Amino acid sequence: MGFLNYLLLGALAYAAGWAVRIYVLEKGPRPEQGYSLQHPKVVQILGLFLGLMLVVSALLGRFVLDHQGFDWAFIIVNSVVATFVFSFGLSPDHIRHDLPD
Repeated sequence: MGFLNYLLLGALAYAAGWAVRIYVLEKGPRPEQGYSLQHPKVVQILGLFLGLMLVVSALLGRFVLDHQGFDWAFIIVNSVVATFVFSFGLSPDHIRHDLPD
């Protein structure tokens, strides 16, 4: 995969994080504790995205890059980096913390 392919993958991961922030976290009920990276719901979303990226990376390596078997270094590094970029799109630090009185 070239630089532009990784740039596109990063943009898709960032957009997915942004969409989750807008349509799931901000539209849902407000928690008693404000969202942060340690919030259980945010940790669960990050874990689900990491699992999804493990599958996507394995499929990319197998069918797009024609790796024989599983290239575990590619799969793990690609998934962790995509999850890191996803967390910036998720950006729980900017979610409204105002709770109703």
